[in-house]
Amino acid sequence: MKKLYDKFMKLNIKSAREKAARRGLDFNEENFIKKQEAVLPILFYYGLVMLLGFILPSVVTLVPSWIFFTILLGLIIRGLNHYFGWIRVEK
Repeated sequence: MKKLYDKFMKLNIKSAREKAARRGLDFNEENFIKKQEAVLPILFYYGLVMLLGFILPSVVTLVPSWIFFTILLGLIIRGLNHYFGWIRVEK
């Protein structure tokens, strides 16, 4: 899964760099990576839940909806924190 995520990030960076070059804009790779790392887990989770809903609808109806929303809210807060850097964990 990590390899797939890394490949997806590299493809996104490559396409964004090419798009910025076509438009004649400056491309800030560090800022783009921060945005992608904040948004991609939310999109992957949403896609996984939608896929699970189509493939196994009975499982989705068994799990209370507040669990899905709690996980989604946690991912959103994590993404915002990752992008803005409100809370830093030091080693």
